[in-house]
Amino acid sequence: MHAGELDNATYPQSGCGASLVSDLLKHVVVADSIGVMLNASEKKTSNVGTAFTLGVVSHALMDVSEPDYTVNWFDFYHLGQAAPFLGLQVGGFVFVMRMVFAETRNDPRAFRLRMAAIIGAVIPDIIDGIYSVLNPHAWYSGQLLLPWHNRTWQVNPMSMWATSALTLLLLAVRYLSGYVFRFLRRLAVGLFSLVSHINISWPWSG
Repeated sequence: MHAGELDNATYPQSGCGASLVSDLLKHVVVADSIGVMLNASEKKTSNVGTAFTLGVVSHALMDVSEPDYTVNWFDFYHLGQAAPFLGLQVGGFVFVMRMVFAETRNDPRAFRLRMAAIIGAVIPDIIDGIYSVLNPHAWYSGQLLLPWHNRTWQVNPMSMWATSALTLLLLAVRYLSGYVFRFLRRLAVGLFSLVSHINISWPWSG
């Protein structure tokens, strides 16, 4: 059964098209990375417009290439089953926003670029999310406003747990790898300093 067919019995497992409760967190993380890279660039093209555009483009490319899990938000039973996924989306989004505000407190340019990219990455789902509320048949038939949300691009989606695991991995690599690296470096320096101050008498040293 392909996404977009009007058999409601299939939707508790996959859903179709776009919604505000699809894997939006992954789009936000990638877009924030785009904003960070643009901020590191000195080129004139590294502006808010470019950040927003790249956010939209990244959303489209990920939707076409990755068969993410999508919640059928018209089915309350399915929403209940998807509670862990929804919790990850909300909690992860709050975490990313806290990181953005914390890391750009003294850098207005970085804040503008990162937020512009994030807005660009979420606006496609907001547009088709609102459209699907106003026109549920379009959501079920897989004929939404944005072409990459249409049934033509749909493939067999990943499970909720596989999608969540991939998103958590991306989140960890993006925001926690630097802390882990710095911790390991400090640990290595501390161990080296400790060993260098230990007076070891080796049997063959005389």
